[in-house]
Amino acid sequence: MADVGGGANRIELESQILCSALRLSWADDDSKGLVRSARELYQLFPDLLPPPKQDVGERPTDYYDLLQVRCDVPQSLVVAGYLRAAKNFLRTQSVKDRRQDYFKILTAGFVLRKPRLRLSHDLVIGREWLIQRGVIPEDGTLEEIEEIRKEAEAIALGVAEPVPVQRQKTQPIVAEKLPMLIELLKYGQIIGPAEVQALTNQMTVAPEIPVKELILSAGYVTDSEMNSLQLAEYLLSQDKITLAQFAVAMYDERTQGIKMAESLQVRGWLETQVKPYGDEDEQKKRAEEERRRRQEEWKRREDEEKRRPPQS
Repeated sequence: MADVGGGANRIELESQILCSALRLSWADDDSKGLVRSARELYQLFPDLLPPPKQDVGERPTDYYDLLQVRCDVPQSLVVAGYLRAAKNFLRTQSVKDRRQDYFKILTAGFVLRKPRLRLSHDLVIGREWLIQRGVIPEDGTLEEIEEIRKEAEAIALGVAEPVPVQRQKTQPIVAEKLPMLIELLKYGQIIGPAEVQALTNQMTVAPEIPVKELILSAGYVTDSEMNSLQLAEYLLSQDKITLAQFAVAMYDERTQGIKMAESLQVRGWLETQVKPYGDEDEQKKRAEEERRRRQEEWKRREDEEKRRPPQS
């Protein structure tokens, strides 16, 4: 995901380029560029662009307009615009009388400061911008109406073959079998179909990136929760727990702050005390202790050898 900390990978780099192209096209009223960028981003992050709500009269709020900043400004100017808007509201308006308006400013600042939330906002508002200008259909399909019309004419003339409604460039990539980590996220109701599709698409685009990194980059779970998921994967492979027991224990961790392993033990489902699987710091600590112990043992034997009287 763009602007996500940690080592850069192919998905992050591609999303950074596409995010920049999306915002520049939007700022320059380049509808074709906006459609192309949104289409590519949707392929990587279908979980960030929900279907448009047809039965809601109120249009989604453009937070850039609310904060009076351009959509292509860097993160620092977004923060500056938010602080300026909040201070101006507090100086000229009454929060008590216009509480909802003040909350909108707070929400705008929160959303636009978070890279994934900002991208989701940009995709939703950009799609609305395209629909209002008649560039794409009202169902939100990321294909230009002019392209659809030309293709329909070509099909009618027998020059081209029909294309599925979902369209080739935005068609989901379906995996035959999902990695166990994703299956656990699904079973634990941590992610839904859109998130599964996003991870599946990203695995297809960049198979060299570990699934763990994709999940953490998306922010679906914390580092601690990922350790619990890996532990659950191991316990399940050893038939020590069931999926139902995992789901209950993982729910405890996410809602009550009780570690999954502790929950399993308290409920009597896991007898053996276990350390979090994949805890690299703990592994390094144990390796360092073992190395120090061996060095001390070697030095002790060397000293004993020196003190031993020479044999005649």
